[in-house]
Amino acid sequence: MRRKKSKKFLVRRIIAIFVLLILLLIGRNLIYHFWDKNQQKQTRLLYNNEWVQLTNDVKIENAMVYLSEEDVKKIFDDTIYYNVGDKELITTCNKHVAVLHLNQPQMMVNDSNLAMQGTLKEIEGKIYLPMNDLGIVYDVEIEYAESTNRVMMDSTLKAKSRAMVLKNTKIKTGKSPFARTIQKVQMGDFVDVFENSGRDLKIRTKEGNIGYISTKKVSNLENLREDWIEEKVSESDVANEANLYSIGQENAGIANCSTGLATYSQRNEVINKIYADVMQSGKYIVCVEFEEIDDINCFYRFVIELTPKFREAGMKVGVKLKAPIEENKIKNVVDFIKK
Repeated sequence: MRRKKSKKFLVRRIIAIFVLLILLLIGRNLIYHFWDKNQQKQTRLLYNNEWVQLTNDVKIENAMVYLSEEDVKKIFDDTIYYNVGDKELITTCNKHVAVLHLNQPQMMVNDSNLAMQGTLKEIEGKIYLPMNDLGIVYDVEIEYAESTNRVMMDSTLKAKSRAMVLKNTKIKTGKSPFARTIQKVQMGDFVDVFENSGRDLKIRTKEGNIGYISTKKVSNLENLREDWIEEKVSESDVANEANLYSIGQENAGIANCSTGLATYSQRNEVINKIYADVMQSGKYIVCVEFEEIDDINCFYRFVIELTPKFREAGMKVGVKLKAPIEENKIKNVVDFIKK
């Protein structure tokens, strides 16, 4: 009798534990379901498959994604500049310089006038940029998933792969079979792949969900692009006078920074003059070597706006370090520092 009671007790205990586990799994899924629904109330941003903590809300207007000036500064361009008086915004990235004016449906990119679908806006006292239009400037692809209220931005300078789902399946939060399901995908859907362990793939769906899927459940894994690797300038190239074009106040045609480089139009005129001279010289490395700098902010803006113009032509740009230039403020703008 005692053995039968002991067996019954053990069976009941196992059943109770099993039921408890099921209830815990159901409870976990319900908690995450309501958490996901709550998260969807606010637009979230994935940049290169990483969640970005934003300073201000993302704005969506007519499928156009708008980011605040503060958030663009944090993600893409820490030298972004808005001239309140002229209502003019200047932003640079890699090989591009863009100039936008408040509420104007066009922008200037590397001296070419381009029409925009959106405009530079002031919303709730903050400046907002139309990111879909600026994809060409920041080298990004932009998608908005309305169903999950998520914005996905991917650098076109980084590698990208994708695969096709072979059959209806579940995307999990982890590699374990007990991992939580975050989404069901259909046969024929494409997913972006950014990690491949051989057995499992870490992927992103078109809805912006990131999770894992078995490699057996996808096909046609293809690389859409490779990482762009920037060629570094060598010390020997900089030291070779035959390659180097030095930019000073004299050949820039200005007496000082405060009067000759005070506005964007002034700086752009000087940059275009220098660019024409450099192209005629046949040299492919330029170095800004001003003898006197009476306004450091005007000087910084000059270098910031000059660099993309020459990079677009395949040239390298540097600055000769001297007072009052601060190396930490300019080292990420140019390709090299000359000391």
